[in-house]
Amino acid sequence: MMKEDFILQKRTDIGLIREKNEDCTLALTHPKNSEIKLLAIADGMGGKDLGDVASNYVISQLSNWFIKCGLDMLNDSIKVVLQLKELVQKFNEKLIKKYGENRLGTTLTLALINKEETVILNIGDSRCYIYNENKLTQVTEDDSQVWLYYKAGQVAKDDLRYFSTSNLISACIGLNKDMCTSNVVTIENKNYKLILLVTDGVTDLLTDKKIEEVISNNKEREILDCIIQEAVYVDQKLHVPLKLRREFKEPFYVPCHGKDNASGAIFIKKN
Repeated sequence: MMKEDFILQKRTDIGLIREKNEDCTLALTHPKNSEIKLLAIADGMGGKDLGDVASNYVISQLSNWFIKCGLDMLNDSIKVVLQLKELVQKFNEKLIKKYGENRLGTTLTLALINKEETVILNIGDSRCYIYNENKLTQVTEDDSQVWLYYKAGQVAKDDLRYFSTSNLISACIGLNKDMCTSNVVTIENKNYKLILLVTDGVTDLLTDKKIEEVISNNKEREILDCIIQEAVYVDQKLHVPLKLRREFKEPFYVPCHGKDNASGAIFIKKN
């Protein structure tokens, strides 16, 4: 049996406070060709009663679609983008039809890796990162109110976690027809060594620098476990910067480790 030249993993942890896990993860190779892979994470909205229903529905439907897809289509990134966007709209319509508006919602971040390219789709504030030449880069943008502060250059990205409104997202699947807006990026596979998807249960606690350190300082098969462990079980000793308190007249809070479900999916090209 030929050894695989990659690592493909998914992990989720309920955390230390929540009574149920509203995250759902996916990490698959296509049954007809292991070169084709799909990673996805969905973070059900904790403010709604059925966040876990939304996230599990989206991931299960996405998995079914991927397994049934032909290889020719999956290797055509333009067709993949069109199909994924259509799928997301169908997921949204079906959830609203069954449960009604403003009842449930979920983020979705996915990476579909074909022969030459990786198609990345994002709705909400779960993130996709790539790692190459010892540098971590966020590929997606957060669909959140506070992200606009960062885009405008008013706040450092790592300081967004301290705003009391940081968990308010501006796009999701399942809530209503107007909020289901997806963003897509396509990158060449040769441009990264590792691709990482994580929910905000990770990024609220770990800075990009910390995630980068975990990647560079651990064995490949242990990276994702270490990231989740750091977010849930280690006090990151965060504090609201004094500059932030001076410049913004609004309440802040310090994220507590394990406060949320923490999940991720990872693909690594082995050395």
